[in-house]
Amino acid sequence: MAMLRRVRRRKSESTAEDRLSALPDDLIRVITNKLDTRTALATAALARRWARIPRERPALDLRVSDILPPHYSRSVALRQRHLPRDEATATMLDALMSRCESLAMTAFIHGVTNLIILPHHGRRRTKTLRLEFFQTSDGGCVNRLIAAAVGAWGVTDLEVVVLRSTPPAVYSFIVPDDNLKSRIRSLTMGKHSAFPPDLHSYGALTTLVLRDMPASTPHEAYPMLLNECPWLQVLHLKYCLCAEICSIVVFDAPCSQLGELVLEECSFLVIDLRDLPMLARLACRLTDTVRVEFGSLPSLMHTNLTFCLEDYSIVETKGNDKLDQFLSTSPAMTNLLIRFTGLRRWVVPKPPDKPLLHLKRLLVADLPLNWDVSWPRGLLMAAPSLEVLHIHVPHSEEPEPEYRYGSMLIRVWKLRPQLGHHHLKELVMLGFQQRHAVFLKYLVSVCTFLRRIVLCRDGHVRYNGLWDWEMVGQQACPWSVDDEMVVKTMINSGPNPLVQLILR
Repeated sequence: MAMLRRVRRRKSESTAEDRLSALPDDLIRVITNKLDTRTALATAALARRWARIPRERPALDLRVSDILPPHYSRSVALRQRHLPRDEATATMLDALMSRCESLAMTAFIHGVTNLIILPHHGRRRTKTLRLEFFQTSDGGCVNRLIAAAVGAWGVTDLEVVVLRSTPPAVYSFIVPDDNLKSRIRSLTMGKHSAFPPDLHSYGALTTLVLRDMPASTPHEAYPMLLNECPWLQVLHLKYCLCAEICSIVVFDAPCSQLGELVLEECSFLVIDLRDLPMLARLACRLTDTVRVEFGSLPSLMHTNLTFCLEDYSIVETKGNDKLDQFLSTSPAMTNLLIRFTGLRRWVVPKPPDKPLLHLKRLLVADLPLNWDVSWPRGLLMAAPSLEVLHIHVPHSEEPEPEYRYGSMLIRVWKLRPQLGHHHLKELVMLGFQQRHAVFLKYLVSVCTFLRRIVLCRDGHVRYNGLWDWEMVGQQACPWSVDDEMVVKTMINSGPNPLVQLILR
Protein backbone atom coordinates (compact mmCIF):
# COMPACT_ATOMS: atom_id res chain seq x y z
CA MET A 1 0.00 0.00 0.00
CA ALA A 2 2.82 2.40 0.82
CA MET A 3 4.42 1.72 -2.56
CA LEU A 4 1.08 2.34 -4.31
CA ARG A 5 0.72 5.70 -2.56
CA ARG A 6 4.23 6.72 -3.64
CA VAL A 7 3.44 5.82 -7.28
CA ARG A 8 0.22 7.86 -7.17
CA ARG A 9 2.06 10.82 -5.64
CA ARG A 10 4.71 10.72 -8.38
CA LYS A 11 1.97 10.66 -11.06
CA SER A 12 0.20 13.66 -9.53
CA GLU A 13 3.47 15.59 -9.32
CA SER A 14 4.24 14.83 -12.97
CA THR A 15 0.78 15.99 -14.06
CA ALA A 16 1.17 19.23 -12.08
CA GLU A 17 4.42 20.13 -13.82
CA ASP A 18 4.56 23.85 -14.70
CA ARG A 19 5.42 23.65 -18.37
CA LEU A 20 4.74 27.38 -18.94
CA SER A 21 7.56 28.24 -16.55
CA ALA A 22 9.81 25.84 -18.43
CA LEU A 23 9.61 27.95 -21.61
CA PRO A 24 12.79 29.90 -22.41
CA ASP A 25 12.84 33.63 -21.72
CA ASP A 26 13.29 34.55 -25.39
CA LEU A 27 10.13 32.66 -26.36
CA ILE A 28 8.14 34.29 -23.54
CA ARG A 29 9.31 37.72 -24.74
CA VAL A 30 8.22 36.94 -28.30
CA ILE A 31 4.76 35.98 -27.04
CA THR A 32 4.27 38.96 -24.71
CA ASN A 33 5.59 41.48 -27.24
CA LYS A 34 2.82 40.47 -29.64
CA LEU A 35 0.18 41.23 -27.01
CA ASP A 36 -1.24 44.56 -25.96
CA THR A 37 -0.01 45.98 -22.66
CA ARG A 38 -3.05 45.01 -20.62
CA THR A 39 -2.97 41.40 -21.80
CA ALA A 40 0.80 41.14 -21.46
CA LEU A 41 0.69 42.30 -17.84
CA ALA A 42 -2.11 39.83 -17.13
CA THR A 43 0.12 36.92 -18.19
CA ALA A 44 1.82 37.24 -14.80
CA ALA A 45 -1.00 35.04 -13.46
CA LEU A 46 0.02 32.14 -15.73
CA ALA A 47 3.30 31.25 -14.06
CA ARG A 48 5.92 32.66 -11.73
CA ARG A 49 8.55 33.20 -14.39
CA TRP A 50 6.06 35.08 -16.58
CA ALA A 51 5.59 37.72 -13.86
CA ARG A 52 9.00 39.30 -14.46
CA ILE A 53 9.15 39.11 -18.27
CA PRO A 54 6.64 41.96 -18.99
CA ARG A 55 8.84 44.27 -16.93
CA GLU A 56 11.25 44.26 -19.87
CA ARG A 57 8.76 45.44 -22.49
CA PRO A 58 10.20 48.35 -24.52
CA ALA A 59 6.84 50.19 -24.56
CA LEU A 60 3.80 50.28 -22.29
CA ASP A 61 0.39 51.59 -23.40
CA LEU A 62 -1.85 52.41 -20.45
CA ARG A 63 -5.21 53.61 -21.81
CA VAL A 64 -8.34 54.34 -19.85
CA SER A 65 -10.39 53.56 -22.98
CA ASP A 66 -9.52 49.88 -22.52
CA ILE A 67 -11.66 49.71 -19.36
CA LEU A 68 -14.61 51.87 -20.42
CA PRO A 69 -17.91 49.99 -20.82
CA PRO A 70 -19.33 49.56 -24.37
CA HIS A 71 -22.35 51.78 -23.68
CA TYR A 72 -20.05 54.74 -23.03
CA SER A 73 -19.01 54.90 -26.70
CA ARG A 74 -22.64 54.75 -27.79
CA SER A 75 -23.49 57.60 -25.41
CA VAL A 76 -20.64 59.72 -26.77
CA ALA A 77 -21.85 59.11 -30.34
CA LEU A 78 -25.35 60.24 -29.40
CA ARG A 79 -24.14 63.42 -27.74
CA GLN A 80 -21.97 64.27 -30.73
CA ARG A 81 -25.13 64.21 -32.85
CA HIS A 82 -26.85 66.44 -30.25
CA LEU A 83 -29.14 63.62 -29.21
CA PRO A 84 -31.41 63.06 -27.37
CA ARG A 85 -33.50 66.16 -28.01
CA ASP A 86 -35.17 66.06 -24.63
CA GLU A 87 -33.14 68.17 -22.18
CA ALA A 88 -33.89 66.01 -19.16
CA THR A 89 -32.82 62.84 -20.97
CA ALA A 90 -29.67 64.55 -22.25
CA THR A 91 -28.77 65.65 -18.72
CA MET A 92 -29.28 62.12 -17.45
CA LEU A 93 -27.05 60.77 -20.24
CA ASP A 94 -24.33 63.29 -19.41
CA ALA A 95 -24.46 62.24 -15.77
CA LEU A 96 -24.12 58.60 -16.82
CA MET A 97 -21.08 59.43 -18.98
CA SER A 98 -19.51 61.39 -16.13
CA ARG A 99 -20.00 58.45 -13.77
CA CYS A 100 -18.42 56.04 -16.29
CA GLU A 101 -15.43 58.35 -16.64
CA SER A 102 -15.05 58.67 -12.87
CA LEU A 103 -15.22 54.90 -12.28
CA ALA A 104 -12.85 54.20 -15.15
CA MET A 105 -10.33 56.75 -13.88
CA THR A 106 -10.53 55.32 -10.36
CA ALA A 107 -9.72 51.87 -11.69
CA PHE A 108 -7.07 53.30 -14.02
CA ILE A 109 -5.25 55.19 -11.27
CA HIS A 110 -5.46 52.25 -8.90
CA GLY A 111 -4.01 49.85 -11.47
CA VAL A 112 -1.26 52.17 -12.64
CA THR A 113 -0.35 53.07 -9.06
CA ASN A 114 0.07 49.41 -8.18
CA LEU A 115 2.11 48.91 -11.31
CA ILE A 116 4.49 51.80 -10.68
CA ILE A 117 4.54 52.67 -6.99
CA LEU A 118 4.39 49.28 -5.26
CA PRO A 119 7.70 47.42 -4.91
CA HIS A 120 8.44 44.58 -7.31
CA HIS A 121 10.93 41.78 -7.32
CA GLY A 122 13.50 42.91 -9.83
CA ARG A 123 13.78 46.24 -11.63
CA ARG A 124 11.36 47.18 -14.40
CA ARG A 125 12.92 48.64 -17.55
CA THR A 126 10.80 50.47 -20.12
CA LYS A 127 11.78 53.03 -22.73
CA THR A 128 8.37 54.30 -23.92
CA LEU A 129 5.30 55.09 -21.84
CA ARG A 130 1.99 56.10 -23.41
CA LEU A 131 -0.76 57.36 -21.13
CA GLU A 132 -4.37 58.04 -22.06
CA PHE A 133 -6.74 59.27 -19.35
CA PHE A 134 -9.47 61.69 -18.35
CA GLN A 135 -8.58 64.78 -16.38
CA THR A 136 -9.66 64.47 -12.75
CA SER A 137 -9.83 66.85 -9.81
CA ASP A 138 -6.51 65.47 -8.59
CA GLY A 139 -4.37 66.67 -11.49
CA GLY A 140 -1.14 65.86 -9.66
CA CYS A 141 -1.88 62.15 -9.46
CA VAL A 142 -0.93 61.44 -13.07
CA ASN A 143 2.08 63.73 -12.77
CA ARG A 144 3.31 61.69 -9.80
CA LEU A 145 2.89 58.53 -11.84
CA ILE A 146 4.88 60.05 -14.70
CA ALA A 147 7.63 61.10 -12.31
CA ALA A 148 7.81 57.61 -10.86
CA ALA A 149 7.94 56.03 -14.32
CA VAL A 150 10.72 58.34 -15.55
CA GLY A 151 12.69 57.93 -12.33
CA ALA A 152 12.25 54.23 -11.57
CA TRP A 153 11.75 52.70 -15.02
CA GLY A 154 14.12 54.86 -17.03
CA VAL A 155 11.39 56.07 -19.42
CA THR A 156 12.79 58.46 -22.04
CA ASP A 157 9.88 58.60 -24.54
CA LEU A 158 6.65 59.90 -23.02
CA GLU A 159 3.25 60.33 -24.67
CA VAL A 160 0.36 61.94 -22.76
CA VAL A 161 -3.14 62.04 -24.29
CA VAL A 162 -5.98 63.62 -22.33
CA LEU A 163 -9.53 62.69 -23.32
CA ARG A 164 -12.39 65.15 -23.15
CA SER A 165 -14.08 64.77 -19.78
CA THR A 166 -17.57 65.60 -18.55
CA PRO A 167 -17.48 68.43 -17.54
CA PRO A 168 -14.53 69.57 -19.74
CA ALA A 169 -11.19 70.14 -18.02
CA VAL A 170 -7.63 70.93 -19.09
CA TYR A 171 -4.71 68.85 -17.87
CA SER A 172 -1.55 70.66 -16.75
CA PHE A 173 1.63 68.71 -17.39
CA ILE A 174 4.10 69.23 -14.55
CA VAL A 175 7.23 67.26 -13.66
CA PRO A 176 8.56 68.83 -10.44
CA ASP A 177 12.07 67.37 -10.49
CA ASP A 178 14.51 68.97 -12.96
CA ASN A 179 16.65 65.83 -12.83
CA LEU A 180 13.73 63.82 -14.21
CA LYS A 181 13.05 66.41 -16.90
CA SER A 182 16.58 66.07 -18.20
CA ARG A 183 16.02 62.34 -18.84
CA ILE A 184 13.10 62.76 -21.26
CA ARG A 185 14.14 62.55 -24.92
CA SER A 186 10.72 62.49 -26.61
CA LEU A 187 7.53 64.18 -25.41
CA THR A 188 4.06 64.03 -26.97
CA MET A 189 1.18 66.11 -25.61
CA GLY A 190 -2.15 65.21 -27.18
CA LYS A 191 -5.56 66.84 -27.01
CA HIS A 192 -6.92 68.68 -24.00
CA SER A 193 -3.59 69.45 -22.40
CA ALA A 194 -2.13 72.77 -21.37
CA PHE A 195 1.14 73.91 -22.94
CA PRO A 196 4.01 72.32 -20.99
CA PRO A 197 5.74 75.01 -18.91
CA ASP A 198 9.46 75.44 -18.34
CA LEU A 199 10.54 73.53 -21.42
CA HIS A 200 14.04 74.95 -21.00
CA SER A 201 14.46 72.42 -18.16
CA TYR A 202 14.13 69.54 -20.66
CA GLY A 203 17.71 69.83 -21.75
CA ALA A 204 17.86 66.47 -23.54
CA LEU A 205 14.56 66.80 -25.43
CA THR A 206 15.00 65.94 -29.13
CA THR A 207 11.40 65.19 -30.22
CA LEU A 208 8.31 67.23 -29.32
CA VAL A 209 4.78 66.65 -30.62
CA LEU A 210 1.99 69.06 -29.64
CA ARG A 211 -1.52 68.17 -30.76
CA ASP A 212 -4.83 69.99 -30.16
CA MET A 213 -3.33 72.68 -27.97
CA PRO A 214 -6.08 74.94 -26.52
CA ALA A 215 -6.77 78.42 -27.87
CA SER A 216 -5.48 79.92 -24.62
CA THR A 217 -1.93 79.09 -25.71
CA PRO A 218 -0.15 82.32 -26.79
CA HIS A 219 1.30 82.19 -30.28
CA GLU A 220 4.69 83.37 -28.98
CA ALA A 221 5.08 80.07 -27.13
CA TYR A 222 5.56 78.03 -30.31
CA PRO A 223 8.68 79.72 -31.75
CA MET A 224 10.17 79.87 -28.25
CA LEU A 225 10.37 76.07 -28.34
CA LEU A 226 13.48 76.23 -30.51
CA ASN A 227 15.21 78.57 -28.06
CA GLU A 228 14.20 76.69 -24.91
CA CYS A 229 15.13 73.26 -26.33
CA PRO A 230 18.47 73.75 -28.11
CA TRP A 231 18.80 70.04 -29.01
CA LEU A 232 15.31 69.73 -30.48
CA GLN A 233 15.47 67.86 -33.79
CA VAL A 234 11.83 66.94 -34.46
CA LEU A 235 8.86 69.28 -33.93
CA HIS A 236 5.24 68.44 -34.84
CA LEU A 237 2.43 70.98 -34.39
CA LYS A 238 -0.95 69.44 -35.22
CA TYR A 239 -4.33 71.17 -34.96
CA CYS A 240 -2.98 73.73 -32.51
CA LEU A 241 -5.42 76.55 -31.79
CA CYS A 242 -4.78 80.22 -31.24
CA ALA A 243 -7.46 82.72 -30.23
CA GLU A 244 -5.44 85.80 -31.20
CA ILE A 245 -6.52 87.53 -34.39
CA CYS A 246 -3.04 88.48 -35.65
CA SER A 247 -1.21 85.29 -34.78
CA ILE A 248 2.12 85.42 -36.62
CA VAL A 249 4.45 82.56 -35.73
CA VAL A 250 8.05 83.24 -36.72
CA PHE A 251 10.62 80.42 -36.67
CA ASP A 252 13.92 82.29 -36.71
CA ALA A 253 16.59 80.12 -35.11
CA PRO A 254 19.93 80.20 -36.95
CA CYS A 255 21.54 78.04 -34.24
CA SER A 256 18.73 75.48 -34.07
CA GLN A 257 19.33 71.77 -34.65
CA LEU A 258 15.77 71.24 -35.94
CA GLY A 259 15.79 68.75 -38.80
CA GLU A 260 12.09 67.85 -39.10
CA LEU A 261 9.08 70.17 -38.91
CA VAL A 262 5.42 69.16 -39.36
CA LEU A 263 2.66 71.81 -39.43
CA GLU A 264 -0.85 70.40 -39.78
CA GLU A 265 -3.91 72.65 -39.90
CA CYS A 266 -2.89 75.04 -37.14
CA SER A 267 -5.03 78.14 -36.70
CA PHE A 268 -2.19 80.61 -37.20
CA LEU A 269 -2.61 83.54 -39.54
CA VAL A 270 0.99 83.56 -40.78
CA ILE A 271 3.74 80.95 -40.47
CA ASP A 272 7.12 82.51 -41.20
CA LEU A 273 9.92 79.97 -41.70
CA ARG A 274 12.57 82.65 -41.65
CA ASP A 275 15.82 80.87 -40.81
CA LEU A 276 16.15 77.13 -40.12
CA PRO A 277 19.58 76.10 -41.43
CA MET A 278 19.41 72.40 -40.43
CA LEU A 279 15.83 71.70 -41.55
CA ALA A 280 15.89 68.69 -43.89
CA ARG A 281 12.24 67.48 -43.76
CA LEU A 282 9.18 69.70 -43.94
CA ALA A 283 5.49 68.73 -44.04
CA CYS A 284 2.79 71.41 -44.25
CA ARG A 285 -0.95 70.93 -44.46
CA LEU A 286 -2.25 74.37 -45.35
CA THR A 287 -5.75 75.81 -45.45
CA ASP A 288 -6.92 78.87 -47.37
CA THR A 289 -6.76 80.99 -44.19
CA VAL A 290 -3.07 80.36 -43.49
CA ARG A 291 -0.19 82.09 -45.24
CA VAL A 292 3.27 80.54 -45.17
CA GLU A 293 6.37 82.58 -45.83
CA PHE A 294 9.50 80.65 -46.75
CA GLY A 295 12.84 82.16 -45.84
CA SER A 296 16.26 80.52 -45.61
CA LEU A 297 15.98 76.71 -45.74
CA PRO A 298 19.31 75.67 -47.28
CA SER A 299 19.28 72.04 -46.10
CA LEU A 300 15.69 71.16 -47.04
CA MET A 301 15.58 67.89 -49.02
CA HIS A 302 12.24 66.12 -48.32
CA THR A 303 9.01 68.09 -48.59
CA ASN A 304 5.32 67.28 -48.27
CA LEU A 305 2.89 70.09 -49.19
CA THR A 306 -0.87 69.57 -48.90
CA PHE A 307 -3.15 72.40 -49.96
CA CYS A 308 -6.63 72.17 -48.40
CA LEU A 309 -8.30 74.81 -50.55
CA GLU A 310 -12.05 75.17 -50.96
CA ASP A 311 -12.79 78.51 -52.56
CA TYR A 312 -12.11 78.87 -56.30
CA SER A 313 -10.87 82.45 -56.19
CA ILE A 314 -8.52 81.77 -53.28
CA VAL A 315 -6.99 78.77 -55.04
CA GLU A 316 -6.51 80.70 -58.24
CA THR A 317 -4.71 83.63 -56.62
CA LYS A 318 -3.14 82.53 -53.33
CA GLY A 319 -2.61 78.81 -53.76
CA ASN A 320 -0.22 79.08 -56.66
CA ASP A 321 1.66 81.97 -55.03
CA LYS A 322 2.35 79.81 -51.96
CA LEU A 323 3.68 77.01 -54.10
CA ASP A 324 5.79 79.24 -56.34
CA GLN A 325 7.26 81.03 -53.34
CA PHE A 326 8.22 77.73 -51.75
CA LEU A 327 9.71 76.20 -54.89
CA SER A 328 11.86 79.28 -55.34
CA THR A 329 13.43 78.98 -51.87
CA SER A 330 14.38 75.28 -51.71
CA PRO A 331 17.54 74.81 -53.80
CA ALA A 332 18.65 71.54 -52.15
CA MET A 333 15.30 69.70 -52.33
CA THR A 334 15.48 66.18 -53.79
CA ASN A 335 12.08 64.71 -52.84
CA LEU A 336 8.79 66.61 -53.29
CA LEU A 337 5.20 65.55 -52.63
CA ILE A 338 2.42 67.97 -53.64
CA ARG A 339 -1.21 67.19 -52.88
CA PHE A 340 -4.44 69.12 -53.45
CA THR A 341 -7.58 68.49 -51.43
CA GLY A 342 -10.90 70.27 -51.21
CA LEU A 343 -14.16 70.52 -53.11
CA ARG A 344 -13.01 73.13 -55.64
CA ARG A 345 -9.40 72.70 -56.65
CA TRP A 346 -7.42 74.47 -59.29
CA VAL A 347 -3.98 75.96 -59.77
CA VAL A 348 -3.14 78.53 -62.40
CA PRO A 349 -0.49 76.95 -64.69
CA LYS A 350 2.80 78.70 -64.06
CA PRO A 351 6.33 77.25 -64.02
CA PRO A 352 8.57 78.00 -61.00
CA ASP A 353 10.61 81.16 -61.15
CA LYS A 354 13.82 79.31 -60.24
CA PRO A 355 15.02 75.86 -61.39
CA LEU A 356 14.84 72.87 -59.04
CA LEU A 357 18.32 71.65 -59.82
CA HIS A 358 18.51 68.78 -57.31
CA LEU A 359 14.96 67.41 -57.44
CA LYS A 360 14.95 63.63 -58.09
CA ARG A 361 11.46 62.39 -57.16
CA LEU A 362 8.15 64.22 -57.62
CA LEU A 363 4.59 63.19 -56.76
CA VAL A 364 1.61 65.33 -57.75
CA ALA A 365 -1.42 63.72 -56.10
CA ASP A 366 -5.19 64.28 -56.07
CA LEU A 367 -5.17 66.53 -59.10
CA PRO A 368 -8.47 68.04 -60.20
CA LEU A 369 -10.11 66.37 -63.17
CA ASN A 370 -9.81 69.58 -65.18
CA TRP A 371 -6.11 70.09 -64.56
CA ASP A 372 -3.94 71.82 -67.16
CA VAL A 373 -0.99 69.76 -68.45
CA SER A 374 1.11 72.89 -68.77
CA TRP A 375 1.55 73.07 -64.99
CA PRO A 376 3.25 69.66 -64.39
CA ARG A 377 5.08 70.18 -67.66
CA GLY A 378 6.53 73.38 -66.20
CA LEU A 379 7.63 71.49 -63.10
CA LEU A 380 9.30 68.87 -65.28
CA MET A 381 11.30 71.39 -67.30
CA ALA A 382 12.24 73.29 -64.12
CA ALA A 383 13.75 70.09 -62.65
CA PRO A 384 16.50 68.99 -65.05
CA SER A 385 17.69 66.20 -62.72
CA LEU A 386 14.23 64.68 -62.13
CA GLU A 387 14.31 60.87 -62.39
CA VAL A 388 10.87 59.76 -61.11
CA LEU A 389 7.57 61.48 -61.91
CA HIS A 390 4.36 60.13 -60.34
CA ILE A 391 0.95 61.68 -61.05
CA HIS A 392 -2.36 60.75 -59.49
CA VAL A 393 -5.74 61.91 -60.80
CA PRO A 394 -8.60 60.69 -58.56
CA HIS A 395 -11.26 58.50 -60.08
CA SER A 396 -14.52 60.21 -61.02
CA GLU A 397 -17.93 58.69 -61.65
CA GLU A 398 -18.71 61.35 -64.25
CA PRO A 399 -18.48 60.17 -67.88
CA GLU A 400 -15.31 61.20 -69.68
CA PRO A 401 -15.78 63.70 -72.54
CA GLU A 402 -15.25 62.38 -76.03
CA TYR A 403 -11.72 62.97 -77.37
CA ARG A 404 -10.04 61.85 -80.53
CA TYR A 405 -6.40 60.89 -80.24
CA GLY A 406 -5.63 61.88 -83.82
CA SER A 407 -6.50 65.56 -83.54
CA MET A 408 -4.72 65.84 -80.20
CA LEU A 409 -1.52 64.32 -81.59
CA ILE A 410 -1.48 66.76 -84.46
CA ARG A 411 -1.53 69.68 -82.04
CA VAL A 412 1.22 68.24 -79.87
CA TRP A 413 3.52 67.67 -82.86
CA LYS A 414 3.23 71.38 -83.66
CA LEU A 415 4.23 72.17 -80.03
CA ARG A 416 7.19 69.81 -79.95
CA PRO A 417 9.96 71.57 -77.98
CA GLN A 418 13.51 72.03 -79.15
CA LEU A 419 15.08 71.13 -75.78
CA GLY A 420 14.84 67.72 -74.12
CA HIS A 421 14.90 66.21 -70.65
CA HIS A 422 17.76 63.74 -70.21
CA HIS A 423 17.27 62.25 -66.72
CA LEU A 424 13.64 61.16 -66.32
CA LYS A 425 13.55 57.36 -66.07
CA GLU A 426 10.09 56.49 -64.74
CA LEU A 427 6.58 57.85 -65.31
CA VAL A 428 3.62 56.45 -63.35
CA MET A 429 0.19 57.96 -63.90
CA LEU A 430 -2.91 56.81 -62.04
CA GLY A 431 -6.29 57.88 -63.40
CA PHE A 432 -5.11 58.14 -67.01
CA GLN A 433 -7.80 59.21 -69.48
CA GLN A 434 -7.93 60.12 -73.13
CA ARG A 435 -7.53 63.84 -72.52
CA HIS A 436 -4.14 63.15 -70.91
CA ALA A 437 -2.71 61.88 -74.18
CA VAL A 438 -1.28 65.31 -75.00
CA PHE A 439 0.81 65.30 -71.83
CA LEU A 440 1.92 61.71 -72.41
CA LYS A 441 2.98 62.52 -75.96
CA TYR A 442 4.90 65.53 -74.71
CA LEU A 443 6.82 63.44 -72.15
CA VAL A 444 7.65 60.72 -74.64
CA SER A 445 8.95 63.28 -77.13
CA VAL A 446 11.20 65.25 -74.75
CA CYS A 447 12.44 62.61 -72.28
CA THR A 448 15.35 60.91 -73.99
CA PHE A 449 16.28 58.60 -71.09
CA LEU A 450 12.79 57.30 -70.26
CA ARG A 451 12.86 53.58 -69.32
CA ARG A 452 9.48 52.75 -67.74
CA ILE A 453 5.91 53.99 -68.22
CA VAL A 454 2.96 52.77 -66.11
CA LEU A 455 -0.53 53.96 -67.03
CA CYS A 456 -3.51 52.97 -64.88
CA ARG A 457 -7.14 53.85 -65.37
CA ASP A 458 -7.63 53.96 -61.61
CA GLY A 459 -5.57 53.65 -58.45
CA HIS A 460 -4.47 55.34 -55.26
CA VAL A 461 -1.33 56.50 -53.50
CA ARG A 462 -0.18 54.52 -50.48
CA TYR A 463 1.80 56.83 -48.22
CA ASN A 464 4.73 55.36 -46.31
CA GLY A 465 5.10 58.04 -43.70
CA LEU A 466 5.25 61.68 -44.74
CA TRP A 467 8.01 61.66 -47.33
CA ASP A 468 7.69 58.35 -49.15
CA TRP A 469 4.90 56.79 -51.17
CA GLU A 470 3.89 53.87 -53.35
CA MET A 471 1.67 53.99 -56.43
CA VAL A 472 -1.03 51.30 -56.31
CA GLY A 473 -2.85 50.76 -59.61
CA GLN A 474 -6.28 49.20 -59.96
CA GLN A 475 -7.81 47.88 -63.15
CA ALA A 476 -11.05 49.83 -63.43
CA CYS A 477 -11.78 48.76 -67.01
CA PRO A 478 -9.66 46.85 -69.53
CA TRP A 479 -7.76 48.71 -72.19
CA SER A 480 -9.16 48.34 -75.69
CA VAL A 481 -6.95 47.17 -78.53
CA ASP A 482 -7.18 50.55 -80.23
CA ASP A 483 -6.13 52.43 -77.10
CA GLU A 484 -3.13 50.16 -76.59
CA MET A 485 -2.10 50.61 -80.20
CA VAL A 486 -2.31 54.40 -79.96
CA VAL A 487 -0.18 54.49 -76.80
CA LYS A 488 2.43 52.16 -78.30
CA THR A 489 2.54 54.28 -81.42
CA MET A 490 3.23 57.35 -79.27
CA ILE A 491 6.16 55.66 -77.56
CA ASN A 492 7.65 54.25 -80.75
CA SER A 493 7.56 57.71 -82.34
CA GLY A 494 9.66 59.19 -79.53
CA PRO A 495 13.46 59.35 -79.21
CA ASN A 496 13.55 56.18 -77.06
CA PRO A 497 11.18 53.50 -78.39
CA LEU A 498 12.61 50.77 -76.09
CA VAL A 499 10.48 51.78 -73.14
CA GLN A 500 8.87 49.26 -70.78
CA LEU A 501 5.12 49.94 -71.03
CA ILE A 502 2.62 48.68 -68.44
CA LEU A 503 -1.09 49.29 -68.96
CA ARG A 504 -3.61 48.52 -66.20
